[in-house]
Amino acid sequence: MPSDAIEPAMPHLSGSDRRTLNALFHHPMPHNLEWRHVMSLFEAVGTVEERANAEFVLEFGGQTHVMRKPHHKDMTTDEVIELRKFAKHAGLSTERHGLPPAHEDPLAPALLVAIDHHEARVFQVDMASNDVSEQSIKPYDPHHFLHHLHHKDQDRERGQRSPEDITFYSRIAAAVAQGGRIVVVSNGTGESNAGDHLVTYLRTHHRDVYERIVHELVADLSKETPHELLALARKALQ
Repeated sequence: MPSDAIEPAMPHLSGSDRRTLNALFHHPMPHNLEWRHVMSLFEAVGTVEERANAEFVLEFGGQTHVMRKPHHKDMTTDEVIELRKFAKHAGLSTERHGLPPAHEDPLAPALLVAIDHHEARVFQVDMASNDVSEQSIKPYDPHHFLHHLHHKDQDRERGQRSPEDITFYSRIAAAVAQGGRIVVVSNGTGESNAGDHLVTYLRTHHRDVYERIVHELVADLSKETPHELLALARKALQ
């Protein structure tokens, strides 16, 4: 650590922030380090100030780093390199701060959750096998609201989706409660993205499960086979 750097006081980091820090210093260089996760990490350990023209100022350990928000959700290799240099110069490192994954049994199987508003499919991810074993969880939908794109009451709902079974996400949480690392795959369709809704629910109501989510991926679930989904999860978990 440079002599002119201030010894940083490390706060408690969430499992998500620990994973981001581990990814930042991972070799080989990560290609899917998300901007929002990096901002969350530096908001936890230091300060982040947003300025005009999508410019952000990161401060930690007496050091300052200025960067622009990327056009895409993932940071480029050059951006990761510069951010890694800043973190090292400021005294932030996995070696110094000891960051084992939280709430994770290393012997527990990794899990894949493929989810849209009609169904969640939970798979065990075996890195050495192509066997497919899945559990299907569906919202309780006696009137088949979820089978149609129109709204139950357009005058009242004003563009909102038909309401879902309120136990849908809690039953998914129960299904993955005993596993290891979790990969969430969804269609990624903006505010109607069931994957985002699941992650938000878990962050609020099942923090221990939320902290085991290591990747959130986007795929066309209507076209991907179970074997293709598992291949995506294995690649993300490597």
